[in-house]
Amino acid sequence: MMQKKLPKVLMKEPLVDALFEVRLQLAGPPLADILPGFLLHEINPKPAITRLPAADVPHPIRASAPNFQFTPLQRLDLGEYYVSIGDRIITVSCKLPYPKWANFKAKILDVMNSIVKAGIEGKVDRYSVKYVNLVQAPTCAEQIQKIKMKIQLGEVNVTDAHISLQVHQKEEDLLHIMSVVTNAQGRASGGNHVSGVIVDIDSIRMINSLNFSSFVAGLEQGVEELRQANKIKFFNCLTDETIMAMEPVYD
Repeated sequence: MMQKKLPKVLMKEPLVDALFEVRLQLAGPPLADILPGFLLHEINPKPAITRLPAADVPHPIRASAPNFQFTPLQRLDLGEYYVSIGDRIITVSCKLPYPKWANFKAKILDVMNSIVKAGIEGKVDRYSVKYVNLVQAPTCAEQIQKIKMKIQLGEVNVTDAHISLQVHQKEEDLLHIMSVVTNAQGRASGGNHVSGVIVDIDSIRMINSLNFSSFVAGLEQGVEELRQANKIKFFNCLTDETIMAMEPVYD
């Protein structure tokens, strides 16, 4: 099947969150013990650092619970972006309004190249790009109509009901976790309260234990490919009418 042409930008952006994440195996101390202080001196202007609630959990408990190992403990405020750090995780996320992919990618590469200087002792397990979109519509029926999705459960055709659906799709070395949730509530970039259907695409690339400096050296091409794969999955979830309502701009 031929892939349809993707918009370059959307004038009516449905995005509510964009996140880049790296998970590592470590030979040295936890990342949350070394990176916040290092980045505080490496990045200008100096970021504000916030201690997150999970940081109050003692390290032995965090080390024995896999979920805590990938929970951010410290967050650095870089103006338009956040960098969050846990024991084995680094994330770079955007504030709204979304600064567009070219700027987001440049910040990801800038932060990762700064972290290389810290000499992390460990290897990369995986990295991912996650985009969360809230497509506005007032009722569940209208929200479902905006998505290319047909659900039948037993004898019930689901056309006007609350849905929480997650699909895992493996493609070579990529795993796409696609989530749809109707009747979601949120705030648009202007602060207005909105309701609609969440379309969340988390695209993950597994890596065969690449050391961190080698990972960063090849990241520009790798993250561009990952973002493109994520973008294809998102637009393939939408009807043509939904895409047109977002006022797409093409090359």
